[in-house]
Amino acid sequence: MYNKIVRTAPIVVEGANLVEKLVLLPRWKVLQNQLVREVQFKDYETTWAFLTHVSMRSHLWGHHPTITTNYNYVKLQLCTHELEEKVSDIDLKLAKRFEQYIETYKQEE
Repeated sequence: MYNKIVRTAPIVVEGANLVEKLVLLPRWKVLQNQLVREVQFKDYETTWAFLTHVSMRSHLWGHHPTITTNYNYVKLQLCTHELEEKVSDIDLKLAKRFEQYIETYKQEE
């Protein structure tokens, strides 16, 4: 498998601009300068199938979330460390992609 990590310079997204972008991601919240999403899946296997997708996409983009998991529960936290722990355009793009994965795995329930 060929992995090409593509790094682009992140752009801070804050204030009214962040609020506007979150309209498209209504299940994501901003807590302590991080995008946060909690989700429960039907079982352990579905949870880890989802997390495999998350880990591969994160690796390919060179941008890694903080992940907390327990059986069928997942908490994702996104922020850009090089921007002093602020939300960036890359965090929003990953959140959008992760939301697509959540929809896929929730449909299997």
